Amino acid sequence: MKKGFTLIELLVAVTIFSVVLTSFLGLFSSVFKEQRKNLNLQYLLQNTSYLSEYISRALRMARKDLSGDCISLKYNFENPGGDISKIRFLNYQEKCQEFLLEDDQVKVKKSSDQYSSNFGAAEPLTPTNLMIEDLKFEISGQTQDDDLQPKATFCLRIKNKVFEPEILNLQTTISQRDLDVKY
Repeated sequence: MKKGFTLIELLVAVTIFSVVLTSFLGLFSSVFKEQRKNLNLQYLLQNTSYLSEYISRALRMARKDLSGDCISLKYNFENPGGDISKIRFLNYQEKCQEFLLEDDQVKVKKSSDQYSSNFGAAEPLTPTNLMIEDLKFEISGQTQDDDLQPKATFCLRIKNKVFEPEILNLQTTISQRDLDVKY
């Protein structure tokens, strides 16, 4: 008698091996999909965190405009032209600055001095593969006469437009660092 495997035994072994291999490849593929999704979400969160910190720091350090050259006289913040997707203020360097939504990106405009008429080109703060769907600035306590501490709330809706559409909503309120005393 010769020792070996029968044709049926070989077919059963190949079938079991194929089922195990197919299951393993399916699991491996789903792990890669989830890893890619997690990396995309991490990228979105990192960029949103940077944007939030940048805007928050600038708004917290804003100054009251005592000359009325950047915004209305004795105001801390202003939505230029009543457009709530923009906020203008005098920054800590006494230069006029504005955040705005343009071409699905958050952009910043800075003036070379305290005058709003001397704005340079708008520079993007968000990468092109992210899309800002909505940006709103709500202001309270912006005038000298209201007895409220100046604060700005901004709401942001951002999504990744290149990969799977992860969407992130953010809302935060920033109070101005300097007390709003009458001058």
